[in-house]
Amino acid sequence: MTSQKLAGKTALITGGARGLGRGYALHLAGLGADIAVIDRNLKAADVYEFERELLTADTVMAECEALGVRAMGLEADLTDRAAAEAAVQAVADKMGRIDIAVCNAGGGTVTFADERQPREGANETLDEVTVGTPSDTPEHMLSRVLDINIKTCMYTCMAVAPHMKKLGYGKIVTVSSTAGVDAKGEYHPYGLSKAAIIHYTRALAQELGPHNITVNAIAPGIIRTGRLGDRAEMAKDRVPLRREGTIEDCAKVVEFLTTDMSDYVTGRTIIIDGGMLR
Repeated sequence: MTSQKLAGKTALITGGARGLGRGYALHLAGLGADIAVIDRNLKAADVYEFERELLTADTVMAECEALGVRAMGLEADLTDRAAAEAAVQAVADKMGRIDIAVCNAGGGTVTFADERQPREGANETLDEVTVGTPSDTPEHMLSRVLDINIKTCMYTCMAVAPHMKKLGYGKIVTVSSTAGVDAKGEYHPYGLSKAAIIHYTRALAQELGPHNITVNAIAPGIIRTGRLGDRAEMAKDRVPLRREGTIEDCAKVVEFLTTDMSDYVTGRTIIIDGGMLR
């Protein structure tokens, strides 16, 4: 049985309705934390076939409650600072405290599947992902990708900081990517936004350290999620461990960064890529 090392604490996970965010929510719930999920669509898992197959209840919140903790969900556009502040305040009001924030919302998505019309003859609608380059990125693509990565992260951190300062304690985990660590010019402006998150993490850690709040980032590489499906072929020759990463591989690092195991670690970025980056 998993140790309840986070019993009595509340963890806020943004973008937690599916994929990696869902994995973080379930893992922290398994450690005893009460869970608050903020997502632009709390039923986002229903949009993707692989995600639907992973769900063991109607929602991630229900899955967390089945693990014996309290859980709540809010739909909010975290690219809007006022909306982010209102959502975080609602979590604090209902749950009584915010000890942990995992700023997972984001991605290389320009238009999410549930924002698009289904393609004729297709079984499901797909995300529209960025195809920009450093020298040529359409304005709508640039704005959306920067907003859903940098702004959602910053606005969430700005909103939770006062609550954590009041507690005199906090664990913030931001989510970057190997694309933000190694600038290959691919998948732009996603990599740019994820690099900015690393810089922001370092800066925020300096400011919040005196308040006993740690701020660290994770940088996943090739990870299999329900939405993306099997990525083993991609990982086979690029990853020294010769396999794709799993949601649980990432969730275990989040556990380290949100428990007392990392009390003297702040301002750092942990790469989770099976050794892919050289």
